[in-house]
Amino acid sequence: MSRYPVLALLIGLNVGAAAEDYGWLDNPQLIILRATVDPATQIVHIEGENFGGVRLPNVTLDNESLTVRAATQTVIEAGPLPPGTPLGSHILRVVAGDDRSRFDAFSLEIGAEPAAQETPPPALPSRGVTYIGILDASGDVGWSPALAIGSDGLPVVAYLDYTNLNLKVAHCGDPACSSVSQTVLDAEGDVGWSVGIAIGAKGMPIIAYIDNKKRQLKVARCGNPSCTSAAISVIEHTGDVGKFVSIAVPADGMPVILYYETAHRDLMAALCRNTSCQAGAAIRTIDSTGDVGWHNALVIGNDGNPMMSYFDSTRRDLKLARCLDRSCGEVTASALDLGGVGMGTDIVIGKDGLPFIAYWDFLNDDLKAAHCGEPDCDAPQLVRVDTEGSVGSNPAVAIGVDGLPIIAYHDHTNSDLKVAHCSDVACSTADISTVDATGSVGWHIAIAIGRDGLPIIAYYDETNGDLKLAHCGDVACSEPQP
Repeated sequence: MSRYPVLALLIGLNVGAAAEDYGWLDNPQLIILRATVDPATQIVHIEGENFGGVRLPNVTLDNESLTVRAATQTVIEAGPLPPGTPLGSHILRVVAGDDRSRFDAFSLEIGAEPAAQETPPPALPSRGVTYIGILDASGDVGWSPALAIGSDGLPVVAYLDYTNLNLKVAHCGDPACSSVSQTVLDAEGDVGWSVGIAIGAKGMPIIAYIDNKKRQLKVARCGNPSCTSAAISVIEHTGDVGKFVSIAVPADGMPVILYYETAHRDLMAALCRNTSCQAGAAIRTIDSTGDVGWHNALVIGNDGNPMMSYFDSTRRDLKLARCLDRSCGEVTASALDLGGVGMGTDIVIGKDGLPFIAYWDFLNDDLKAAHCGEPDCDAPQLVRVDTEGSVGSNPAVAIGVDGLPIIAYHDHTNSDLKVAHCSDVACSTADISTVDATGSVGWHIAIAIGRDGLPIIAYYDETNGDLKLAHCGDVACSEPQP
């Protein structure tokens, strides 16, 4: 959807578009962020921006008018739905402004989506040996892996096929990934340099990635848990999208995508307008102070709002930004650690409900962690987790079934993949293990906790150009494969 719908309409009608500036017609721009239907009352609840004016906004569903019961700048209550309105997708439109010059459209899903089947994790898995396998060895593959556990309980990995410059997906046939299938998901040009994956509505994987040739942000919404097919959309097509991408899905099912914009060197967020992102997205600037947004990571906080860690290239700092509402209309941003830190970061919400960030101190070549004492993270506890040699690049973190952080990272001195299993929520101490020391491994890393409660690590084998996976034998990944 055009970010400037009125302007696009006027250009289509050829009403002097070349000579006139129509920016005032949609200033401020009306945006529908989300809409839901109360199943009991059939009233439509609409959230967004700039609905206000002296006149009430006009709301239609598939071109049939709905009664507006209440309206503010950010919320509209309309309805009830017309009798006999079928389940499925409908086009919801809002027209506002005293001159009726602002409008937006939204794909409204009516009818509850089936929830993904959830299996409670085991208490603590029995101790065993880490299994290491190869997910893909067809060429130079496995750059920028992103890993999630699907609704079928099996690992799914999205990654770059560097040989063919394609976006690929590997889906495991069992929890340990001893069998695997691969799919080329997007082969249009040079795609997949930076990849993020999450499990979205109806339990389907959704993947955000960069089209490096066109400098576009794209999204692939998988058609099944193994992602053998997908609907692909372009979210940001200004030609200024950089290589750093993260994705997360809040409780409402509408993905949030974080990315670096190269023209202004800003950290940006795309807030999808429906669960598949095919209805477009509202674009937000998260941080524009200096050159910011490298190596970003995204998580949804316990308040339901996005939170992100990232590298400030201007000041060489690790920063944290927190959206104060679901639409990221108001954001706070601050530095957590200063001077030569954060070029490589990942963030999770710990069992205490507070942010935990793993990151690389590239000035001292150490793996560090920051544990927030409260949601704003004004005074984080900073810890050096591993200082043995040159370590800590490409960190990835997850919260294990024991409630403790586990961090996978690269040991540059030995070219190994290592894991730190924290002893407490702040990672004040940790048990360090080498997971894979065969060749040069662990340059690109992703981690998740499997349905069996054991950590799973996807990573790049630089020596052989393969995508590999380690299925840990215990919660600390302490027993390497013989």
